[in-house]
Amino acid sequence: MDSRMNKVERIGFGIKRMKEAMQKENLRTPEIQVSELNSFFTIIFKRPFTAQVNTEKTMEKILIIIKDNLKITQNEISEKTGLTRKGIEWNLQQLKEKGIIKRIVPDKWGH
Repeated sequence: MDSRMNKVERIGFGIKRMKEAMQKENLRTPEIQVSELNSFFTIIFKRPFTAQVNTEKTMEKILIIIKDNLKITQNEISEKTGLTRKGIEWNLQQLKEKGIIKRIVPDKWGH
């Protein structure tokens, strides 16, 4: 019985150490879900969000391409980046919403 008590007491310390280690490494704190039916719990680790970094790099690429040619078309940007037309549209919309770029004149003849 004594050995089981020792293990149970250490469980709480392990979770604390895990949280501290993750915080030290600037990782997101895991989510701990405790079952209402029994004493089991689940720990959910949230991976770093790398898609945001990739999106920012893609937007930077697009901005450089646009800076070199203000009248470039979406199809030309697609060819230079390897992204689909929909991907280019989405990135341009994000850049517009952030106020980084804006459309000058009408869609057909604008830039």
